[in-house]
Formats: sequence, C-alpha cells, structure tokens
Amino acid sequence: MRLSMAFLAAAAALTAGGAAHAASVEIKDAVARVTVIPEDRSDVRVEIVAPNARLPLEVRTLGDRTIVDGDLDRKIRNCRGSGETQSVDVRGVGDIAWREMPQVVVRTPRDVRVQAGGAVFGSVGRSVSVNLSNAGCGDWTVANVERELKIRQAGSGDTRTGSAGSAVIRVAGSGDVATADIRGGLDVNIAGSGNVAVRSISGPLEVAIAGSGDVTVAAGRATAMTVSVAGSGDVDFRGQAESVKAKIAGSGDVRVREVKGEVSKTIMGSGAVTVG
Repeated sequence: MRLSMAFLAAAAALTAGGAAHAASVEIKDAVARVTVIPEDRSDVRVEIVAPNARLPLEVRTLGDRTIVDGDLDRKIRNCRGSGETQSVDVRGVGDIAWREMPQVVVRTPRDVRVQAGGAVFGSVGRSVSVNLSNAGCGDWTVANVERELKIRQAGSGDTRTGSAGSAVIRVAGSGDVATADIRGGLDVNIAGSGNVAVRSISGPLEVAIAGSGDVTVAAGRATAMTVSVAGSGDVDFRGQAESVKAKIAGSGDVRVREVKGEVSKTIMGSGAVTVG
C-alpha cells in the first residue's frame, strides 16, 4: 500500500509539472512567415516548408520548448510596407521581400504558447488559449480563442485577434493591438505609443498607461473600471461601467459613456474624467 501511495504521489507530481510547463515554441532572431496550427496534441512540431539559403533556420528542442533560431541578432534593421508588400532589411544579406521570407508551419497543442523575436510575421488558428509574445517589427493575426488570450508586444509590430473569453494585453513600444469581442474581463498595460482597440467586453476593465498610447473599448459592460494614466494617453470606454476609479498624472483623458455607480478620480495635470 505504501508503495502504491508513493507511486501515485510521484505520478501526480509529474502531471502537475507537465501542466506547469506546457509545450511552447520560440522563433528568435529570425525573418520568417509562420503559420501556427493548434491541434489535439501535447508536443510541438516544426516544418520549414519554404526555406531560404540566405536566411537559414536552426530547429532545436530544450525540454518542453522548441526553438527556431535565425541567428540574426542585431542584424535586422527595419520592416517596411504592409501585407504582401512587406520587406525586411537585414545587414549583410540585403532587402528581403515577402515572397523570399522562409515559411514555417508550427503544429502546437490547443493551448498555444508562442514567443517571436525579430521580423516574424505570423498567424494562429482557432485555439483554446493563446499566450503570444512578439518582440520586433513583425505582425501577427490570431483567430478566435475559447478561453484566455495573452498578448505581450514589444516593438513596432501589430497584432489583430478574434474573440476571446478574457484578455491580458501588454504593449511596450509603438505596435498596436486590435481584438474582436472579449466575453470576460480585459487587462491592458501600455508603456509607449502603441494603441489598443477592443470591440466589446463583459467583465472587469483594468487599464494602466505610461506614455501616449490610447485604449478604446467600443461597447460592452464593465463590472468595475480601474484606470491609471501617466502621460498623454487616453482611455475611451463606450459602454456601461458599474463603477469607475481613475488616477491621472498628465494630460490624458478618461471617457465613459455611462456609469451606474460611484466615480472616484484623482487628477494631477490637465487630464479629465468625463461621463456621458
């Protein structure tokens, strides 16, 4: 019996450890076009479907993390254009057009965990949850997410997403994030000039801005709205909030279409809180 109990305890520990360290993929220091396909699987599979000999990609595994390495640290200078007219300037290689970028297909579990850095242009299919970190000038699109959506964006790249159960968005830099309906709460933190636009929410709304970035929520209901602005960034919620607590240091404004309960505000500077 003691042996059986010890075996069960060990199995439980392994299961907990596996849940804590889900399979993930990192595309680092690369120029690439990436398609992420969520599937009923527990591992990550990477296939380079259209390589470019001038931009080789190395694939390796470190525990539960699969790494796709372009080895272009500090060589990626600039991204230009949009859509299929985009190009990337790489020191020592030259200007890389959209059609010349290596193409990568990544098959992941339905709980998607992706980290990208450089000039990585990607898309993620429908999933249970998404945790996407994007550092650099590449753009991403994310299809509908059943549960939680987490976006961490650093640089000039933009991200567009479908709907999600809830959303946590972090922006550092000039990149913008736009989402469809969020069925639960929304937590946004901006450091820089990037903007966040959300179609609607239904849950708590938390916003912190340090800089000039703006947050716009076009509709919905916030069970509680908490806002902190340091700088010139604006927050515009065109829905109904149960209550509002706002702190402004600077020229940023907070606007709410309707508030059913208490409005608490602390303002240092020329910023304002407007209801209606």
